[in-house]
Amino acid sequence: MSKIVFLCWFSFLIVITFQLTISQTVSNNRVKEKINIDGILDETDWSYSESLTHFTQFKPEYGKKSDFNTTIKFLYNDEMIYIGFDCKDSLPSKITSKITKRDGELDNDDNIIIYLDTYFDKSNAYFFSVNPFGTQRDGRIADNGNTIDSQWDETWHSAVRFNNDGWSGEIGIPFKSIKYNSKGSAWGINVGRTVARTQETSYSSWPLTSQSRVSQYGILSNLELSELNVKRYSVIPYTQLKIQETSRPEADAGLNGRYNLSSNIGVEAAINPDFATIEGDVEQINLTRFELSYPEKRPFFMEGAENYSTRIKQFYSRRIGEIPWGTKLNGKINDWKFNALLTQSDPSSAGGNELPGENASYSVFRVNREFATGSNIGIIGANRSYANLNSGSVGLTSTLFFSDVFGMTSQFVKSHGENNDDSWTYFVRPSFDTQFSHFHVRYTYVGVGVKANMNKIGYLQDDDRKEFDTNVKHAFWINDYGFESIETAVNYNRYWSTAGILRSWVLDSDAKINFLKEWSFAFGYVDEFKKYEKDFRNNQYENRINYDNKQGLLLSAGYIYGKNFDRDFDILSGTMQVKVIDGLNVEYQFDKAWFNPDLKDETSWIHYLRTSYYLNNDLYLKLFYQTKYSLEDTFRISDLDLERKTIQLVFVWRFLPPFGSIQIAFQEGTTRISEAGEKGQSIFTKLSWAF
Repeated sequence: MSKIVFLCWFSFLIVITFQLTISQTVSNNRVKEKINIDGILDETDWSYSESLTHFTQFKPEYGKKSDFNTTIKFLYNDEMIYIGFDCKDSLPSKITSKITKRDGELDNDDNIIIYLDTYFDKSNAYFFSVNPFGTQRDGRIADNGNTIDSQWDETWHSAVRFNNDGWSGEIGIPFKSIKYNSKGSAWGINVGRTVARTQETSYSSWPLTSQSRVSQYGILSNLELSELNVKRYSVIPYTQLKIQETSRPEADAGLNGRYNLSSNIGVEAAINPDFATIEGDVEQINLTRFELSYPEKRPFFMEGAENYSTRIKQFYSRRIGEIPWGTKLNGKINDWKFNALLTQSDPSSAGGNELPGENASYSVFRVNREFATGSNIGIIGANRSYANLNSGSVGLTSTLFFSDVFGMTSQFVKSHGENNDDSWTYFVRPSFDTQFSHFHVRYTYVGVGVKANMNKIGYLQDDDRKEFDTNVKHAFWINDYGFESIETAVNYNRYWSTAGILRSWVLDSDAKINFLKEWSFAFGYVDEFKKYEKDFRNNQYENRINYDNKQGLLLSAGYIYGKNFDRDFDILSGTMQVKVIDGLNVEYQFDKAWFNPDLKDETSWIHYLRTSYYLNNDLYLKLFYQTKYSLEDTFRISDLDLERKTIQLVFVWRFLPPFGSIQIAFQEGTTRISEAGEKGQSIFTKLSWAF
């Protein structure tokens, strides 16, 4: 281990002396008046703004000038920064705009995305994206693109308009919604545009290895931020009434407050945050013997989540259930970035084995030293204190970039808790990445006592392993003979116990063929060896066909079959996404699985339905419906075999978007996030305000 640590630190000393170059520079203009965000760049101030007009294709023809003319302009005043854009298109009737859900995947729509490195540290950035329907998506980037968090939400404004030669729009981002270096005069900037029907994605910054590689962004200069009139605080109270089947009505209230100590440091506190109407988890079919990981959906834990996203997951917020209070600290001073979170919860509310009653204290922090190349090195600590026992870990993490295409990530963690013997885990992963290729090798060590220590607050599938992993991917862009591209990947993983006994090897290969029209076909093969109570030889064959007309209809069908721990299995799945009319989208998905022999009653049929109707971006109705049935042979036996059913119907009017709102919700069943184990029907009415 000492040799590996020495190699990492030697590499680190090399990388901090290496400087990258960045591309286009554009100057920003300060204005005194507010810009009316209506999607039309008709204010006089726009005519004096410098423009970004040179866009280069990232795909399908890397390095070629964009086939579409795009103009981006910037202004700012004491309250916010404005971005205006004009997207020319000779076929405006073919512009794609079907996603209506906020933070939905806009990559398959026409869209504009703005990346802002507000610290100008070449490592961290915000992104803001909008499609021609006006749907917003935002998020944050950390570790120079190695970590992307699309769960972050904040207040910002946008408006778009169709016109005779394309579409245009305006975006306004309040300075109070972001953290930035008030003493600096420049930000990093990159702007991307996607044209869905031609699958073109182009960017203003060039050369570009990845759209999230912050160190390669251009420069937004001429900023004077030291004397901005920025509101430092926001207070978001809520009150809620719950009417539940077989129970008396219950009233509840809570509060979320944020205060910016400065432009680059903020604290947040929540008292009795509401998780009751968070959408339930989508059921997964588990073909492994490991615990599944589910994404976080609660706003309190999503804010800043990218800072704790590491390969060895020391902090897994889904270990924490309902919380009476919580507080967070996020900020950056010069080259030092820091984050911390502290809260309490009853472990049984998150499905733990503990009896209900006593609360546990949960804490996590990360401190990073960041460098001009986009590299960083830091320390992460996570701890749960419960029943006079502290469990968790402290770890050293690094993301190093030696060049535009060669880098390395690593993590060295010491766990603590009930097991003190062999409580170390670490990995080292050098990688090579170009715009269409990837290659890495990884070595990981996980001691025998690590899982029991870390999984009180973290997420570790397994311990007692020495693991080797390698992966190679490449996308071949053809753009001829009816083919757009062929994407291929091969991964090989092998691990032994710490005593040297072979426990597993897996060879996983897959390929996807994208045709020039609306069709794509994917297939894959997995061959693996597993050693548990005996030796198992598993295999899996997967085929999937997709149709996307780029105008609001997406169909997908898949069939997986093979052998899994001495059982034959078949999984049939299908997905349909339909844009019925502007604002109304319907998504349906099913998974039907058979196991033979079925020793654990796992043969099942899962249905999932989500629909949303947006009258506008801030007035909408959403439905989430999911069922899971047990099956005998291929048919449902009776209604008594319904294992789970979840229905959530939510009406939302955001009169002070995105936080000030009125919500009316109906819920049947339970989610994995809140009110664990509770069943029956409930009606919620909730009013939240933003000051």
